[in-house]
Amino acid sequence: MKEFLRILKKKILGKFVNMILSALARTKNEERFYRWFLFVLHFVYIFAGQNKMAIKNVITAFQRKHPLTKLAQLLLQVRLSKRVRERLVQNFFVDWIVNTKSREQLEEKRFKAPWFFVISPTYACNLNCYGCYAHEYKRGEGLSYATLNRIIREANQLGIRWLTISGGEPFYYKDKKTGNTLLDLAEEHNDMYFQVYTNGTLLDERTIERLAKLGNVAPAISQEGMEKETDERRGKGTWKKICKARENLYKAKVLQGFSITVTRQNADIVSSDEFIDDLIARNVSFGWYFIYIPIGKEPKVELMPTPEQRNHLREKVWEWRSTKPIFIGDFWNDGPWVGGCIAGGRKYFHINALGDIEPCVFVHFATDNIYRLWKKGKGLKEAITSPFFESIRKAQLGIDNWLCPCTIIDNPNILRDTVRKNNAYPTHKGAETIIQGKIADYLDGYSKQVRALTRPEFERMKRAEYDTPNIQLSKVIENHRRQNRKEYELMFGKK
Repeated sequence: MKEFLRILKKKILGKFVNMILSALARTKNEERFYRWFLFVLHFVYIFAGQNKMAIKNVITAFQRKHPLTKLAQLLLQVRLSKRVRERLVQNFFVDWIVNTKSREQLEEKRFKAPWFFVISPTYACNLNCYGCYAHEYKRGEGLSYATLNRIIREANQLGIRWLTISGGEPFYYKDKKTGNTLLDLAEEHNDMYFQVYTNGTLLDERTIERLAKLGNVAPAISQEGMEKETDERRGKGTWKKICKARENLYKAKVLQGFSITVTRQNADIVSSDEFIDDLIARNVSFGWYFIYIPIGKEPKVELMPTPEQRNHLREKVWEWRSTKPIFIGDFWNDGPWVGGCIAGGRKYFHINALGDIEPCVFVHFATDNIYRLWKKGKGLKEAITSPFFESIRKAQLGIDNWLCPCTIIDNPNILRDTVRKNNAYPTHKGAETIIQGKIADYLDGYSKQVRALTRPEFERMKRAEYDTPNIQLSKVIENHRRQNRKEYELMFGKK
């Protein structure tokens, strides 16, 4: 009966919200758009449960006509088809609201699932980029379609509705037994939402046409900057293929994003107004910045951005959020907004193409493998509560500067200690170079420099000097501190 009511609630909420958004997609009156969008937000707030604070922040932003509200208008009226819009609303936002109760019930059993995780179905790729974090995995290996299906069903049962697909190149994936692809997976699990990190070169018109019909897949295309930087790393002609893919995605009204690996070489261009304005002009709606980590293909510490470049990127990303109609996430500099490091199952984890369950896509060590867990009658839940993940979660509580949240490059002692303590194995040859030898020695010095540079700014954030009329960052930090401790004790007890 409870499940029936949950499904009914989901259908009613989704139908109502989509009905209003369809009307908003057609309206030409800007004031009416904002008024009715606020009405939808207030309606959703009623059902939001533990997510009410997040909805309240969005309502405040709309009331003040924050630039991100312009993004909402672009999505509804320019960039998304009816099908894509409905899948985004139903699978992402409505599920996020409706599944609050089921997640609360799991918490009553002392378990809190992360909101998403990353799966790499294959490490095969049609490009050969230098510095690729996934390069040293065995490229011939991959997860079967049956394995992916089972993992997603388990995730669904834990209340996880958003999955990120990485690689290798996800659109290169094809199951050896069935011939099924990533798009077949998205079609079969049409109640899930998939973000796909892709190099963009395989997004031909036929693939994009199917993406438009599915509506529950958002490609985030990787690039290194403009044409010069992208072609230098990814191969001549890659930039033009990416631009053509973006043009076709826009014509098909498919939600699209970007993915940037920030290095010492491209840090200046990817943190420039010219760069972000070009993405917006190409109808890109969201994107993610990643700091180069010295792992994978011929790791080079000299490719890591300097502490000053990292800080400049933070300043620009935070500025753009207040001035540009695009959603941007920075997995390092956004520590204050998300409560520090999100790895180890706190917010996400990674399953690689061999089935190894890693704390992070850049932490190539594991103690569990999904196949071995299944043989023991266990699964994702046991991986998330493993001693390895617990050690990482406990260590995260001790990080006091969230502008340096990373357990790999900002607090390298954490990764070394947790790997040693839990006898975690390297998931590919050479993974251990990041915790020993020259790279480890470099990271010791690098992390000290980053912490010294960012400490004064983080203290300013805690003193409310970064608070704005839209949101009080100092309160966000305080709330995350309490919530992190509460969630750890819920999962693992007081220690």
